[in-house]
Amino acid sequence: MANTILCIGSAEDPHIQVVDKHVKELDSEAARLVLFNPLCGSHFIEITAGNLSELSPSCTIVVDGERITAESIKSVWYRWKPAVLSADENLQGLIAKDFALKEWKSVIRSLASYLPDARWLNPLAASELLNCKPHQLKLAQQVGMTVPRTTITNNPTAVGKIFEQVDHGRVIFKSLTPLFVPPDKLLYTTEITKEFPSNSRASITQCPAIYQELVERKSDLRIMVVGRAVFVARISSQMLDEKKDRLDWRRCQDKDELYSKAQISESFKERLLEFHDRAGLVFGAYDFLERGDDVIFLECNPGGAWLWLEQSLGLNVSEHVARYLLGRAD
Repeated sequence: MANTILCIGSAEDPHIQVVDKHVKELDSEAARLVLFNPLCGSHFIEITAGNLSELSPSCTIVVDGERITAESIKSVWYRWKPAVLSADENLQGLIAKDFALKEWKSVIRSLASYLPDARWLNPLAASELLNCKPHQLKLAQQVGMTVPRTTITNNPTAVGKIFEQVDHGRVIFKSLTPLFVPPDKLLYTTEITKEFPSNSRASITQCPAIYQELVERKSDLRIMVVGRAVFVARISSQMLDEKKDRLDWRRCQDKDELYSKAQISESFKERLLEFHDRAGLVFGAYDFLERGDDVIFLECNPGGAWLWLEQSLGLNVSEHVARYLLGRAD
């Protein structure tokens, strides 16, 4: 039987479709990618445990009637991105769906202990820790990257102080986690004014957020790392007409003219790979700013998108992902 690559995600994800194609081209006889969608009515998970010898702990994945044992799974790719809960749902429906998602994530987090010898992209514990933005910023600074002056707080007084600390007095607000507002709105990076701390005290105190100096940049970089392979795309964000778009180019992500291939220095690449290694990642999508000769760290998304850049610039990120899942990483 072919070695199994377990992909936790959705059949509609084009990243999964392209990587599956590469897996088949590279090794159609010895390996196969099996898609497991937790929200599909014909996909199941069975974990057993007990004190009796015949009930040794085990895990079985069932996909459309096929039973797949943990022992046959050689690699796991976690790329599950559940759809945003709809505003059209009634309250009871929203609560039920939110509860189901939490239950699934709890079980998926336990899979590493049932698949101890499998290759993971990425190890879940590493991804969960790196999704914490304060940890990212600290790690970036530890490996010698330039990090913008940042305050993460729910204290309006501390927010006011950062305006005094930055040279040009310009500050942005970012959430610590993605916020999607149904049906399709995303909370983007936003510049705030000096009056914001006093005018929005009640909102600020509700929860911590990222308050960061606004860095004047000449362009942005999106860097994808797969193992030791590094793919660099420059984003000419400052050519955009709208001020808000120059601040957060994701609003105009469909504009191919923004993108070009780029190079980074060997010394910066070393720091980047040190960050990657310390974070325990296989894959990461990194965002940086270019200011003069300096490259400034913004964040790393361990489950970030790359396909639109691969198609626009002819990068081969997907093939490297497939090679890792097949155990052929360089």
